[in-house]
Amino acid sequence: MNAPARILEETYRPQSEKMAPDSHTVRRKSKKLSKTKFPSLVFILVLGYLAVSFGAQFSKLTTMQKDVLSIQQEVEELKQRNMALRQELQAVQTDAYVEKTAREKLGLVKQGETRVLTVAPGTELQQLEVPSGPTPAAD
Repeated sequence: MNAPARILEETYRPQSEKMAPDSHTVRRKSKKLSKTKFPSLVFILVLGYLAVSFGAQFSKLTTMQKDVLSIQQEVEELKQRNMALRQELQAVQTDAYVEKTAREKLGLVKQGETRVLTVAPGTELQQLEVPSGPTPAAD
């Protein structure tokens, strides 16, 4: 073959014959993030973190508000109880209450009064002895 024919043959060969793929030159897709996707990924991660932290703080806030309400209710109940105890203390310090308690609980009587006990029907009474001796002097 002469030289001009060889040049024509080389120039008109099909593309597949000119460049046969080598097994070493096969390209694989890289798993690296592109420069345009990285900022958006960081932004999404920051938004996710903020959402979770705000949710936790909101949960704490609602719990604290419930605690405040229950404590306020307890304070009101204690104020009412305190007022009732103050009124009872004032009533206990009166002479009428002291006399009533002495009569009902202790069985005491004033000078010159006679104590009368009611006895249920069918109850045997023991005979009472009248104390002998000098009568106590009235103060």
